[in-house]
Amino acid sequence: MAEDADRTLVVTEIARHQARLRGFLRCLLVRPSDVDDLLQEINTVLWQKAGDFVPGTDFWAWASQVARYKAFNQIRRYGRERLVFDDTLLEQLAEAASAKLRDLDRRRAALGTCLEKLSPPQRQLLELRYAAGQSVEAISQSIGRPAGSLRQTLYRIRAALQSCIEGRLAMAGDAP
Repeated sequence: MAEDADRTLVVTEIARHQARLRGFLRCLLVRPSDVDDLLQEINTVLWQKAGDFVPGTDFWAWASQVARYKAFNQIRRYGRERLVFDDTLLEQLAEAASAKLRDLDRRRAALGTCLEKLSPPQRQLLELRYAAGQSVEAISQSIGRPAGSLRQTLYRIRAALQSCIEGRLAMAGDAP
């Protein structure tokens, strides 16, 4: 029974970290098709080794290590091609990619907190524009406001979000 719970936890964590793993691989691999293929291999390895994961520990550290080894092996396969990086450079690239992803996670968390501080109409406007992908003109027609006014409002909302995010990062000691 506990083993099933552990496997469910691993599946949940694999799903939660897919975008992060994909971003990590994109930083290291040359071919976009290799990213998708390797991500599937990594997911398989993580699932097969689910029993090795200790609940309560850092899943990302474990998964990114598997991804790192798989990516390095793929890069070694590139050895027959002209452009190949040495292991030292690959390690530096992997560390840089991990740092960027940590920064992105902090910024995403700050953004979530800052979005909660917006008024419902401001959040709705952002959702229409960015989540639903509507043009300013389409939103203008649907809510009966001039497009220029909406552009200015969106600009102010984005500026307020940027200021809020930078403030939260500075308070946490993660200033840009």
